[in-house]
Amino acid sequence: MTKYWMKYTLSLPGEMEEIFSYTIMETNYTLGWIEPQVEVITTDNGYDYAELTEKPMTAYLFEPLTTTEQEQTATLQSYLAQWEDKIRMTAIEKVEEENESWKDEFTSIQIGDWLIAPSWEDAKVVEQAEHVLYIDPGAAFGTGYHGTTQDSLRCLQESELAGKTILDVGAGSGILSIFSLLNGAAHPVYAADINLETDFQLKHNLALNQLSEQSVEVLVGDASVDERLLSLEKHFDFIFINIGGEEVIEMLPLVKRTIKPTGRLVLSGIVEWILPKVVEVYEQAGFYVMEQKQSEEWVTLLLELCDNKGK
Repeated sequence: MTKYWMKYTLSLPGEMEEIFSYTIMETNYTLGWIEPQVEVITTDNGYDYAELTEKPMTAYLFEPLTTTEQEQTATLQSYLAQWEDKIRMTAIEKVEEENESWKDEFTSIQIGDWLIAPSWEDAKVVEQAEHVLYIDPGAAFGTGYHGTTQDSLRCLQESELAGKTILDVGAGSGILSIFSLLNGAAHPVYAADINLETDFQLKHNLALNQLSEQSVEVLVGDASVDERLLSLEKHFDFIFINIGGEEVIEMLPLVKRTIKPTGRLVLSGIVEWILPKVVEVYEQAGFYVMEQKQSEEWVTLLLELCDNKGK
């Protein structure tokens, strides 16, 4: 039997966040989360968020549906009356306890010859694909939907990966690492990311693609200061960096120390207004741009050392 919950969306002043959170803990309601209103701002390195402190915050409350929607809503309205309309109910929804409708938001996407698909994709869709890479969305970045990931995959599809050693910085879900392995890259691929969820998410996606956990060496931490990464004595045929323009520049010492003389770079997550700076820094370091791809304002570069130009 399906169990239902009531989900209430509330609007409250920012200065009441603490007292409301404390008070609601004394009730049978479950406080999901409280979020401020934000605006997207442009920075030198891309985008950021600024909290609009003068705007009301949004809180989400939950409780099991045990009587009727109308009765339980009226009870909450009575409870909120103690704050004299400072906290208002703005939306009411009945939701299933195990609601999987979110999966509808993640469907397959075709990138070149490859179908990037979640594990629950319809078998008939998968059967028609020439090549399939399974990625389940999670807390780690990189499901194949963002232009930076798509353009990075297009660069890799145009490259010879068989037997190549790989360093994947900003690995996220592991989509670029897994693509490389499915195309014969040497084991292990080194995958680095600052997100603590990367290790779990990447190993989950490895299993979806019938790849062993040993095929990837996961390094969780800030790649610019992580001792394990900075002390690596390996040299790589390919280095992927999909983070941001400033971070790409910060990674240059690591790149110069670990890339093979014949190696190549895929740099992504670069907004077009910082692109000239990125290109200048890498050209001064002895690289040249072999190819440039762009999705909206996001740029991806394929680079090689100038010594190999024309070879």
